[in-house]
Order: sequence, then C-alpha cells, then structure tokens
Amino acid sequence: MRICVVGCGAVGSLFAAHLARAGEAEVWAYDVWKEHTQAIREKGLRLSGAAEFVARLNATSDPKEIPPCDFGLVATKATHTRAAIQQTAHVFGDHSAVCSVQNGVGSEEILAEHEIRDARHDVSSGSSHRARTHRVRHQGRHLDWAF
Repeated sequence: MRICVVGCGAVGSLFAAHLARAGEAEVWAYDVWKEHTQAIREKGLRLSGAAEFVARLNATSDPKEIPPCDFGLVATKATHTRAAIQQTAHVFGDHSAVCSVQNGVGSEEILAEHEIRDARHDVSSGSSHRARTHRVRHQGRHLDWAF
C-alpha cells in the first residue's frame, strides 16, 4: 500500500510519522515548504512529546515525484486545499481513497471536483505543532482514527 499525506505541517507530519513507523505502507509526504521536505529526506521526521521517534519516509515539494497512491490524507490548511489537490490529484486513481484531517468544511467538495473518492473519517489527535523543519511536537496522549 502506498499513502500520500498532502500537507506536512503539524497534523500531516504527525500522521505521516506514525504511518511510516508502522512500516506497513510506503509513505509519501507532500508539502510546498522545500526546506521541510528536504530535511525530512535527509534527517527523517522527528516526533517528540507524547511519542519520541524519528520516522523515515519519502518527502517532496515536487508533486511530479509522487507515484500513484492507494490512499491519501489531506492535512493542509483549509485555505490551501484547492491548490494542494490541483497539484496532487494525479496520484489518486479510481481505486484510491482520500480523506481530510482538516478543521472546517468544504474539502469534500474540492475532492469531488477532481473526482477523488472521499473516505469519510473520524479523527482525533490531541494537540500538535510543527516546531521547525522535520520536527513536530505532539501533546496528545492518543491518536485515534476510524475509516
């Protein structure tokens, strides 16, 4: 299975790190912040706080580098959803499923505009923030998801 996390800020990095650590999927992180994705490639993605580890995963700011993916998580700021999906829609095919882990409403409609299958979700992650390039601090005690 191949998973693409679109938007690798605090929330996206949290999901990407845990998914990569699980080792059951090839994880790709896409973010427009080139220094961040380069640091992830070179040093791994370091998570601290409720969990302490460094995850190794693929990271890029060039959407053309991302191979076709089976599953996607959209974790951009809501105002950046449309641009992010326009840049990455090509990696999600007819059998791919994508869900939003964003606050707010409207992202499902944007996914539908690009004929991307929306996987309904229920996500709770506590509090997290991006400390600097390739580092995220997670304050929560749990990470729950149900797809």
